[in-house]
Amino acid sequence: MVDSQGRLWVSEWNSGNLSMHDPKDGSWKKWKLPGERPRAYSVYVDDRDAVWLTDFAARHRAFRSQDRDLPRLPSDKSGANVRQMAGRPGEAWGGESGTNRLVVIDKPQA
Repeated sequence: MVDSQGRLWVSEWNSGNLSMHDPKDGSWKKWKLPGERPRAYSVYVDDRDAVWLTDFAARHRAFRSQDRDLPRLPSDKSGANVRQMAGRPGEAWGGESGTNRLVVIDKPQA
């Protein structure tokens, strides 16, 4: 997923990292998800350049990243594996494959 500055955001399944490549200077940065053996799965960059990420191993977690902060946004259902994220201005959406539903997370205003 690419943000408005042209940076590439990548979820890394095996390492449990969120990585960012900046083609302007060729640099890479990475952040490890919290928890034991995390599995970064889906990544989405919203209209404000906040990065949303899911941890498939945790099954109940989505994260919103601003200033390297990754707060937990737990699902209210068990088995809520989010395989994909998308959105539109003001909302982030997650498709929960384990519950057969689409969840909408209202984004806090910056």
